[in-house]
Amino acid sequence: MAKRLFFRIKEVAQLLGEEPSTIRYWETVFPHLVPSTTPNGVRQYTERDIQNIETIRYLLRVKKLTIEGAKSELATRRSQVELRVDTITRLKYIHSQLTDLRESLKE
Repeated sequence: MAKRLFFRIKEVAQLLGEEPSTIRYWETVFPHLVPSTTPNGVRQYTERDIQNIETIRYLLRVKKLTIEGAKSELATRRSQVELRVDTITRLKYIHSQLTDLRESLKE
């Protein structure tokens, strides 16, 4: 991820493969997901906000938990869930690097 201070909701949605409306909905049901806003009301997400959304996405999409189940999971095992998401993210990055390396070796 590029080193930027803030990302707009559309950028975050594209990055994570979710609709902006889904992210806005998650903001209403997960109290720790509160991005800062500009005076014009434009949401500004930090890298930490994006990590929180990735965690929520993992719980809902991969583990197939309900909203209430995800809230409970976040409340009881937040650090363990973040560690898993971090591990998955790192493994995906390593996989893409290895794929790129393999492609360059074929040339």
